[in-house]
Amino acid sequence: MTTNKFSPLFRLILKALKYFMFIVLGFTFAACLSGILGTSHIAISLFPLVFECIWRSGIVLIGLAGASVVIESFR
Repeated sequence: MTTNKFSPLFRLILKALKYFMFIVLGFTFAACLSGILGTSHIAISLFPLVFECIWRSGIVLIGLAGASVVIESFR
């Protein structure tokens, strides 16, 4: 029998960080591919919007991760 010693919040943050990294790598791959295929003007026009969303999501996830670490340390 396996027991899970982490709180549900900590597991949620780890899963969210994993998918956040997948999203960042996916956008990086798409930007590189658009440069190769010659459609970089589309990626350049969408870059400010995508960067703003990724930046804000990253800040929220880092804050939640810090809170989760503090909560886990009190347990």
